[in-house]
Amino acid sequence: MNLQKFTEGKMNVIAIILCGILCASLGQVFWKIGMNAVGAIDKFTVSGIISMFLNPLVILGLCMYGLSTVFWLVALSQKDLSYVYPFIALTFIIVLLLSKFLLHENVGMYRIAGTLVIICGLILVVKS
Repeated sequence: MNLQKFTEGKMNVIAIILCGILCASLGQVFWKIGMNAVGAIDKFTVSGIISMFLNPLVILGLCMYGLSTVFWLVALSQKDLSYVYPFIALTFIIVLLLSKFLLHENVGMYRIAGTLVIICGLILVVKS
């Protein structure tokens, strides 16, 4: 993707925010899969920390967060923080869906109800 062409003219800030949110959400999933491979960390040890940061999926998750930060900074250069920040709520929704369908985690009614509340709040912010 040519970043200069992507940012020429009037930028679609919501599309930029959504790219950042997607990268952050995927970063979380990569971290979880990587940590499943590393195993439970019961206490902080140098070897435990090293094994976390040498796991390829944890590294990929860090890269996704880095890319997410780039999108986030571009969005902040265009809009107010009070407009951009509530979109972080979308990570809850995307992570919930990815957790259910990719990680096969149990997603109960309370989590779904909470997600619907988040969506309603986000709609109010976008319309403001």
